[in-house]
Amino acid sequence: MTRIVVGIDGSESALAALRWAIGEARLRGATIDAIDAWNYPYVVVPGATVPLHPRADQAVDVEEELDTALAAVASEADGVTINPVVTEGVPAAVLCEAAEGADMLVIGRGRHHALPL
Repeated sequence: MTRIVVGIDGSESALAALRWAIGEARLRGATIDAIDAWNYPYVVVPGATVPLHPRADQAVDVEEELDTALAAVASEADGVTINPVVTEGVPAAVLCEAAEGADMLVIGRGRHHALPL
């Protein structure tokens, strides 16, 4: 069985990536690992790493974010197995690790970073 990893971050772009991956999974007979990763924000100052007001409910918020994304595509995902994964870690590192052994990694353009035109 082939496996497709999809990064979820609550953005419309990530939702579009998930929709695309569903179509691709259907064509390939693949399963999807839909991954939403979170980490506590911090800033590095000379000699220290300082947390920026971590939210106690951050993991719960991200789990709800993933549930919302999966609910939005539920009618389109008929017959495709989607494994929801919420994990703590730097999203890029989490996705790279999860993609080891996968056939494909699918991500959107992200909600926090925009490319200048």
